[in-house]
Amino acid sequence: MKAHAFDPLRYKTAHFLNRFRKAEDGAMIIFSLFMFVMILWLGGMSVDLMRFETTRAKLQGTLDRATLAAADLDQTLEPAEVVVDYFTKAGMIDFLDGVPYVDQGINYRIVSASAKANMPLMFYDIPRVFTQPFNPGLTALTVSGTSTAEERVTDVEVSLVLDVSSSMNRDNRIQNLRPAAQQFVSTVLANNVNAPQGLITVSMIPYSAVVNPGTLIADQMNISRSHTYSTCPLFDSGIFNTTALDMGTSYEHVAHFDIDSSRDSDSTFDSGWCFEDNLNAIIPHTTNESTLHTAIDNLAPFGNTAIDMGVKWGVGLLDPSTRGVITQLAGASGSPIPGIAAGRPYDHDQEDVLKVLVLMTDGENTRQWDLYDRFKYDTSFVWFDMDDKNDPLNTVDFDDTSVQYRGLETPTDYWDDRFYWNGRSSAYDDQNRLWTGRFRNYPQGFDDQNDYVTTRAVVDVAGGTTAPGVGPTYKNNVRLATWQELYANWEVYRVNNELLLEAYYSGAIPWSAGSSGWPVSIPLDDYIDSEYAVNSNLVDGNAANDRLAAICGAARDEGIIIYTVAFEAPENGQTALRNCASSESHYFDVAGTDIADAFAAIASDIRALKLVQ
Repeated sequence: MKAHAFDPLRYKTAHFLNRFRKAEDGAMIIFSLFMFVMILWLGGMSVDLMRFETTRAKLQGTLDRATLAAADLDQTLEPAEVVVDYFTKAGMIDFLDGVPYVDQGINYRIVSASAKANMPLMFYDIPRVFTQPFNPGLTALTVSGTSTAEERVTDVEVSLVLDVSSSMNRDNRIQNLRPAAQQFVSTVLANNVNAPQGLITVSMIPYSAVVNPGTLIADQMNISRSHTYSTCPLFDSGIFNTTALDMGTSYEHVAHFDIDSSRDSDSTFDSGWCFEDNLNAIIPHTTNESTLHTAIDNLAPFGNTAIDMGVKWGVGLLDPSTRGVITQLAGASGSPIPGIAAGRPYDHDQEDVLKVLVLMTDGENTRQWDLYDRFKYDTSFVWFDMDDKNDPLNTVDFDDTSVQYRGLETPTDYWDDRFYWNGRSSAYDDQNRLWTGRFRNYPQGFDDQNDYVTTRAVVDVAGGTTAPGVGPTYKNNVRLATWQELYANWEVYRVNNELLLEAYYSGAIPWSAGSSGWPVSIPLDDYIDSEYAVNSNLVDGNAANDRLAAICGAARDEGIIIYTVAFEAPENGQTALRNCASSESHYFDVAGTDIADAFAAIASDIRALKLVQ
């Protein structure tokens, strides 16, 4: 065997490698490096994920803001340009994916847009440095988003209930209300369309102590008439517990009278407690902006405040119980209701229908007045010798009027009737305050008592009354007026002070009630000097507040949204309106021209944008 020569270099190398293999120095450094890389990788991935979410949120937020702004029906720019402009100003125009989609019509606008961005993951690829050191490029995630915004004028029924009581004449309130209410109408109706889908109708209900339904609605109602001068229905308290307004029910209406609270020297009938014809009348379910603007311009403040009556009518015109009347009037000649509104008000639970009541007052509930029944329905004892039976009674000369003071207790025996002739020349006993020589057994206009008795017997048997509450006209156009006729021609105080005063002072009318067949139920001195014919306790403020609370609660229960505006109202009025509103955010307390801001905010709410995706 041949021996190998000793190789020192080879020996040293083998010895070194053997020692290196067995040595454990530096093992922790390698482990620490490995763990550091792992921590850096995992922590970096968290940073990448946060960057991803931040980018996504910014992208989606820009999309949502852009599409909402573009879908706004008040937006006059091209919707697609609005989206592009939003992304440009946000510095994200490169991320907008394609051209925004726009679908629009006269009553709607839909805008959709998409965006995406590639986001490199800075830390995700750390392991590749070791596993694929020569493979360039970083892994990236795609951040994407879509947004669709829509504004659509859905089916909306609005009741605008406006206070037109006397206090609205103060401090420019009516002047401030008119442009605010008109702008509200314009905003709400701005995007209407003459099609069943998306129709908005507005009913305007002016109210004071009463509500005038207007000639069109009144003709569709069952009114138990005591006169033909005006038509303001009265409602029993029970009707305020429900939103329904039964148009077939028989309703009594307010007497026609002028309270004459000032008692000035002018006896001319000024304004009835209920407005005549279509003054301050309801404008129901119209889409005609011009009609509403004109009606608002013509609002004439007068009378007390009955918020409960205004709200009852406003809610009633949102309730399907009035559908028959609205449908009957829709498209009719002279009606403000368009034919397309037939079938309204819709059911409360019908989908895609919004019912809104907007209530404004500058006051609080006060007393609601009427004449006592005998002065609404009974025949008076004042006779008129008229030139023409069609002349208004207040044009008849005072000298041609007579007051019956005897025979009232025997209504079918005309021979014992006695009359005092007003204004005829005769002696006046200043000491006894008596006019003499004016007492007759027949009223002025008849030739003698026999002529009076014969004529009256014939006319009464034939039934001379031509209309409810209208007294009969006899021979030679002599007329026996009803009390309602008197109060519809003279201010309340002047009926007593002018037509009856001389007969009272002459002794024909007794000082006390009940004697000589006098039909008045209180002493005559009180009658002559007071307005006792007016029932000032028909409904007081507390009862009206209860009725208001009841009808507001019933409306909210049916899903009607109620906005209320206290316009320089006293504390009690503010409380009533705050309690009526759908929520605290639906209540506005404003003064002066700020009422315009309140109505603008409400109109904006009604037309609120809807983000659909």
